[in-house]
Amino acid sequence: MSIYIQSAKQISAQKPLSDEWFDRPVYYEEPRVPTINPDFSSHFSGLSARRMCVLLKRVVLLSRLALKEASVEMPDAIISGTGLGCIDNTEKFLYSIMENGEQFLQPTFFMQSTHNILSSTVAIDMKCHGYNNTFVHRAVSFENALLDAIIQIEQERAQNVLVGGYDELTNDYYQFFNRIGIWDFVLGASPKKKCFAGEAAVSMLLGKTKSEHSICEINDVVLLQKPTQERMWESIDEILSKAGCNISDIDAVLTGLNTHLANDAVYREAADRFFRGIPILQYKHLFGESFSASAIGVYVALTCLRKGYAPAFLSADREEDVTGIKRILVYNHYRNKSHTLILLSSCSN
Repeated sequence: MSIYIQSAKQISAQKPLSDEWFDRPVYYEEPRVPTINPDFSSHFSGLSARRMCVLLKRVVLLSRLALKEASVEMPDAIISGTGLGCIDNTEKFLYSIMENGEQFLQPTFFMQSTHNILSSTVAIDMKCHGYNNTFVHRAVSFENALLDAIIQIEQERAQNVLVGGYDELTNDYYQFFNRIGIWDFVLGASPKKKCFAGEAAVSMLLGKTKSEHSICEINDVVLLQKPTQERMWESIDEILSKAGCNISDIDAVLTGLNTHLANDAVYREAADRFFRGIPILQYKHLFGESFSASAIGVYVALTCLRKGYAPAFLSADREEDVTGIKRILVYNHYRNKSHTLILLSSCSN
């Protein structure tokens, strides 16, 4: 069964709700970069805005706009992926417990610290009573949400599924992960290749019917845990065979390169072993590293498919644009344990 991405919207370190980054990317020197938020006041009433934390505003707004772009009034299911959920409210709730001796606690902080608040808030906003789920699996949370959406459609439980990947970054969260080396990016990297700790918010609508709004087709999603080299090659072969193509039909491989030495070594070995001669792309130098960075990766890949090429600033191994892109393999890993492969194809194929 063919499954299509009908629309996609992002809020990130690049200009939000826009593909302007594709022509005029913004580069950063800082090790930590906050999200550029849109003007929420033009989308929410004062009362509803006060009830939601910033991350929930991003989630609801992106979900609304993704549906609007695809001309769909109501999704059949809402599925989200997040590494830490509304971590800012979680921290506020925990600090309140310590500071107030477990008394006079604000229930809003508690309710918005639960991870399933993401999908449920969207459902309440849209008055959607369909399937509702939130996956919390660190850096592969979005991939699990995407795979669940595909299953719902393939088993004919839904025709249109709203899928998203969302994470925010707080000072305490940043400092903690900094101590254990998660943000050990190479300081001497090229100014236009530097990575940073960031945030991510992406919503996209998946559907079973190809329409004028369809951006690309999802051929397959594969999740692997500590795969051997043999298992990796088998998985790549399986995903290509299912799409009716071979390795030479891949126009580019979009990876999670971020200048962290241990992280990048895995991608470079894979490029040499599995993807030799295929253009290697990257995106985290523009959007940052986060638990939901893979959602941004899929958004970047589908934008390249929509435009028909990848600009030179996305390339990791060449200085020119990668043109004639019809098929992209999105490859991410988390600490060389969880590996994911997502094959996307242009609808014009």
